[in-house]
Amino acid sequence: MFLYDGYDWARTRKVIEEEVKEIRRRLSKIRQLVATGQVQESDMADTNAVLFNSVYIGIDQDADLREPGALLAAIDEELKDDLETATQSSWQSLRPTGASGSVGGRHGSRASRVRGKRLTRSKGPCMEFKLMGLNAEIVQFYPEEILVSKSSATIRDVEILDHIKTSTWKKFLTSLRSDSRGNIRETGSDMVRIELRGVRPSPGHASEEARLRVSVHTFSVHEIC
Repeated sequence: MFLYDGYDWARTRKVIEEEVKEIRRRLSKIRQLVATGQVQESDMADTNAVLFNSVYIGIDQDADLREPGALLAAIDEELKDDLETATQSSWQSLRPTGASGSVGGRHGSRASRVRGKRLTRSKGPCMEFKLMGLNAEIVQFYPEEILVSKSSATIRDVEILDHIKTSTWKKFLTSLRSDSRGNIRETGSDMVRIELRGVRPSPGHASEEARLRVSVHTFSVHEIC
């Protein structure tokens, strides 16, 4: 199983793109006011936003909004993508376009960016989960019995690989060859065992509860630094 960075859902990208445009519109107005010395404290509201509890847009949080020079530099940094796009558009307008209005066979518009990243899925995975030797079994019993069902799964080996470029460790989790006392895992044993049981307090009782048991044998975890 792979985990990717970026955004797959068109609705998510649309919400972010619209908010980015609105924030940058406000920043352009503030920049004009700062340049003419007419900016007021009330004009500094809504210069950033947090979307989906994880996506920060707007000027740098550490920027000194009281110092005009630092404020202009922070605004220019946020509007940098817009300036680059405008420069590209001016050059592209000199090139011949096809009947569909594309440039060089590609659409002339550029995807919006947040902190220099495009709002698309990353080319490669950031995290990789490898489950080797996975076996699962589901058993359904008669409803009037105390044990209604039993689901079990075993995994011979589990590995989590970290493909984030800034991470220190590539292999985040893997089986430990031996512990501090030199003990090693039994040959052919499973690294993970999972058992889920559906039980009733008494035969024929209407209520049912789930009991989960997970056992993980010798493994090691590396921290992301």
